[in-house]
Amino acid sequence: MGRSEASLNRYLRHLPGKDNVKLIVMDLSETYPSIARQHFPRAKIVADRCHVVRLVNQHFLNAWKDVDP
Repeated sequence: MGRSEASLNRYLRHLPGKDNVKLIVMDLSETYPSIARQHFPRAKIVADRCHVVRLVNQHFLNAWKDVDP
């Protein structure tokens, strides 16, 4: 269906059982948290561990390059 906000909203608007969702694990994209809050207001949003580790690793490598080019 696609990953655009319009495509996801169209799909999620008609998804049954949204009130039962308690936890959503997602990447760190700026688009997804707002869509999740809109369609799953009772769910807790958690960042996907792989994306968090990748982000920390990127910052670590950038800091390392600054210290020791």
